[in-house]
Amino acid sequence: MSIVSASAVSVLAQDGVNTRQAWQVLDTEPEVLVNAQGLAQRNLSIRGGSYTGSGLSINGLRLKSPYSAHWNAEFPILGNLLSVPTVGTGIDNASGHLVGTADFSTRPLGDARQVYAGLGTKEHYAGGIYASSENVGGYFDWEKARRIDSPENDLERSAGGAVFRIATEEWNIDLIAAGQSKDYGAYGYYGQTNDVSHLLDDTLLYAGATRGDTDDAFVRISAFYRDMRDQVLDVSTPDYTDIFSRNFAAAAEGRTMEIQHLALYVRGDLEYERVSGSIPDDDRTRGSLLFLPEARFERFTVKAGVNSVFQTAESTDFLPIAGIDWFLTDNGVVSLSYTETEQQPDFQTLENNPLLEQQHSKNTELGFKQYLSENSDWKIGAFFRTLENASDWIGGTATDLGRLNISGLDAAFSYYPNEQLRLSVYYQWVYKDNKIEDGLYETDYPEHLLNLSAYWHFLEQFSVQFSQTTRLQTENSVRTGDDFGALATLGLHYSPSFAQNARLSFLVDNLWGSNFQSIPGLKSRPTTVFTGLSVNW
Repeated sequence: MSIVSASAVSVLAQDGVNTRQAWQVLDTEPEVLVNAQGLAQRNLSIRGGSYTGSGLSINGLRLKSPYSAHWNAEFPILGNLLSVPTVGTGIDNASGHLVGTADFSTRPLGDARQVYAGLGTKEHYAGGIYASSENVGGYFDWEKARRIDSPENDLERSAGGAVFRIATEEWNIDLIAAGQSKDYGAYGYYGQTNDVSHLLDDTLLYAGATRGDTDDAFVRISAFYRDMRDQVLDVSTPDYTDIFSRNFAAAAEGRTMEIQHLALYVRGDLEYERVSGSIPDDDRTRGSLLFLPEARFERFTVKAGVNSVFQTAESTDFLPIAGIDWFLTDNGVVSLSYTETEQQPDFQTLENNPLLEQQHSKNTELGFKQYLSENSDWKIGAFFRTLENASDWIGGTATDLGRLNISGLDAAFSYYPNEQLRLSVYYQWVYKDNKIEDGLYETDYPEHLLNLSAYWHFLEQFSVQFSQTTRLQTENSVRTGDDFGALATLGLHYSPSFAQNARLSFLVDNLWGSNFQSIPGLKSRPTTVFTGLSVNW
């Protein structure tokens, strides 16, 4: 059960200057924690999970980076081409990533044209153009920055793509071709202390077709092909690696009409991954077939089924899925679910430690959600998961942690009286039964997390946006700063009456000048300012 309401929609998803990339949209979604490494790379965390267990999907189809899960947050598609994501855990994540998935959806394009440009501190420049009609859209996006968080860490990134949507009486068909290239310094990233330069090229082709409403009877077919090339040069030595990773995935899913209070959800997935280049060639296949019958009664909905999963070098597993919704009142529901998910480590982790085994997560969730009115809702939930064969990077080595038990509570409140004002508050508490204090990811997490996201369109020409992530991190000997962090972003937008198609944006990142290290040992970015101008016609 997802704890964040879909009604807590971020209006930032339609802005141009500050939502070019998917992570910039996710940065305003309270349940997703974005741990940044400069401007070049982000690790996602959902409910205290590591970057290896959290990621993205598009129209329900999980996106992966076969070589390194550090790229799970990469999305070469322009962020404001897609609907604001919904975050799925538990029974809503049976076919997603190990712990949680932020699912983006394609949306109608409409007639729009926009050009945008901006500049900021740290010699940060950005610009791009976007245009679409009812059925086709295209874009180009570019940015450059210097000395982002260290004198060695510059960035230059460019991205472009095209989107096609064909709408018939019964089907919505989406085709996407997108690519991205980024060249950046990574001194201090990933626990490294060398002066390292990365060049990442990422190409994504996606095709999907949907018939019906996914909340009712529907059929959906989708597939993608992804090609990534990661070139790494250690400036201090002659070491150079050139790694290719390719990923193909396809899924078909659907739910039958409800007959005599009964319905059936069926889904089949197939994935193929391959890596080559500076590491030994390797490939693997994964497939799954999920059956989930459901019965609806006056006050209850019961779901129980199984997801059969087969993977290269693994025996077939049958993973149980069960859940019950009790409609306590007309506007309040109690939900209980149990699910199991599993995944093999990425190739980068296995290259470092080939003895690591497949991870298996057993997830139990209990929650209550209530709509207080037509413009507000709140939720509270408890979760417990047992992660078998958990791993973390400790001292440069991918280390087997064995079994890890994770307990947590979270709560959210959303207020959205109109299009001019929206407010979301999210709190999370997580406990893990581990004694390790020098891991970089799985064992380094916020014990207490408070996220605030707000948007206010005041007066006729001004709007302000604000997001605040306050957290108390678990103790870690690698972190050289405080365990307390308060990272905030503030944006002020001005649309002058004499130029109604223009919008001036003033953005401040790390508003309070926090020195918190979101990755232990990694120097935080200083306070930065960015000014952008977008023009629509």
